[in-house]
Amino acid sequence: MTFDHRSHRHVIGMWLMAGVALVFASHDAISKTLIFSLPVIFVAWARYLVHSALVTTVILRSKGEKVFHTRRPWLHLLRAVCLLADSLTFLFGLTHVPIAESTALVFLAPAFVTILSPFFFGIKADRLQWLSVVLGFIGVLVIINPASDSFTLWMLFPLATALFFALYQLLTQLASETDSPSVCSFYVGVFSTLILSVIVPFYWAHPDWLQVGLLLVLGGLGLCAHFLMAQSYRFASSSVLAPLGYLQIIFATIYGILLFGNYPVASSVFGIGLIFISGLLVYGRRQPAAAAQ
Repeated sequence: MTFDHRSHRHVIGMWLMAGVALVFASHDAISKTLIFSLPVIFVAWARYLVHSALVTTVILRSKGEKVFHTRRPWLHLLRAVCLLADSLTFLFGLTHVPIAESTALVFLAPAFVTILSPFFFGIKADRLQWLSVVLGFIGVLVIINPASDSFTLWMLFPLATALFFALYQLLTQLASETDSPSVCSFYVGVFSTLILSVIVPFYWAHPDWLQVGLLLVLGGLGLCAHFLMAQSYRFASSSVLAPLGYLQIIFATIYGILLFGNYPVASSVFGIGLIFISGLLVYGRRQPAAAAQ
């Protein structure tokens, strides 16, 4: 493969990953809009129901019944629990925390992966990676500013999201040792939907037609983001693409200003920058444990 051809493929992959960041930011903006008028549990259930139905249809059409075969169903159930905790803490946080700050705090997940990797895989971090962890947590302290009057415990919810997402990534890496990506995607979607289906009757709502449309779009955006992400990794490596994921913070900031009138203060911008640098240091020294769900 010539240098020009490889460079061209990298550019395509980078544009696709930028699209992933935009789709995920759009997904979060719609979620924040919906939770103003619908229960968080109901929104999460509808999102996973639509997403799981679409993913299952696509997988069954391409993979057939072998997608049901797994060696470790309990591991997939645990992944689903972590993914649900990830989604619900983020949505509950969005009820009180601006979307830009929420998104930035979630991007602390690579630092949590660095901290937890020795317990899962025996992989020890080097000095540069520990520096990235320290920078990330300094960025968090700058954003949430616990000494200020504006501090609220709701800001801890996106931090919990980052932790649960890191656990989900590590568990997905364990699952991928025996099961294909299709099997992993199928079971995490099904288990997540089933768990929420048990809870959602206590939070049932009657959305209007516009809200129904937005809920359908929400599930579709999830599938679209995963499709674009999978395609992007066909054209470029994770080391090239991972930093572009941080465009999601920029898109989230734009949505926050345009839709919700949330202008980030200077301290938040500085903290977001530190988390961004932290993530670049982590991704510069390791491969991501798993694709985002």
